[in-house]
Amino acid sequence: MAIDSDKAFDTKIKARYFRVKYWFSWFSILVLGILAYTPAIIRDFIANMLASVFARFNNSFKRRVLTNFAFAYPNLSKKEVENLYRKFIRVGAKSILAYGETFFKSKKAIANNYLVQGLENLQYAQKLGKPIIFMAPHTWTIDRGGLYLSAIGLKMCTMMHTSKNEVYDWFMNSMRLKFGGKVFERSSGIKSIIKALKSGYSCFFLPDQDLATGNSVFVDFFASKKSTLTVLPKLARLGDATVVPIFCCYNEKQHKFEVVFGDVFENYPSGGLISDVRMMNESIENLITTREEQYMWFLKIYKTRPHDEKADTPKYS
Repeated sequence: MAIDSDKAFDTKIKARYFRVKYWFSWFSILVLGILAYTPAIIRDFIANMLASVFARFNNSFKRRVLTNFAFAYPNLSKKEVENLYRKFIRVGAKSILAYGETFFKSKKAIANNYLVQGLENLQYAQKLGKPIIFMAPHTWTIDRGGLYLSAIGLKMCTMMHTSKNEVYDWFMNSMRLKFGGKVFERSSGIKSIIKALKSGYSCFFLPDQDLATGNSVFVDFFASKKSTLTVLPKLARLGDATVVPIFCCYNEKQHKFEVVFGDVFENYPSGGLISDVRMMNESIENLITTREEQYMWFLKIYKTRPHDEKADTPKYS
């Protein structure tokens, strides 16, 4: 991955991106380009068919998702779990098939394809006059949230993890930077984000994946303890920033993307690390509730377990 002097992603295309090993990557991007100009109602119909097939497979992906369901929602019946899984796959398929829109379509077309809830929370945060950290849980359409913020004129930065496929990295980050901003590699650390915050940028921050690092504590997340990153309160303090929860969804009825702003974190950080991290998780729970199918349950959410956990706790396959 190409990094400029301040460790931000460089979207210039490189000759090595056209090596034979990337030909399928370019073909898949071409397919997404065709789907970008396919009416959403037709594209969603195709996604429904693909999802109905994929949901029947009992593979490692499904077992990982169901394990996370077992940790988060132990009281769901088998039928309820299966129904949630089918909805989860359906939303995922629709979100993936729509990825080409953000790359191939005009800025105006993208900006006009949003539904927004809780805009008053964003407006309140802006009046405080501080840089804003948008606390964004992993959802199928998470990149649409960052694009919306850039589209309305905010100077945005975020962090990402480099994949093994340079073409997909170029495609994804070119999409993320369509309206400007900066994307930092995760290995650059929070110093890059703090520097950007102090330079007038706002930050799109994803705090909810279990990275099994030393910067984590076990706090409640739904019905189970989760190894949770402690970076958010530190970042808010060092960047003198306001924290605003944001949740990105796909509205299946209206075939549009939806951005939900939660309540601004007041008196945050409070100085109590555990309570601050729990406040973050509780906010994520509130955003997910009634929108469970939107969340990326296939991620390593409950991978790291407390040492004193009972032996009958659900395990990953």
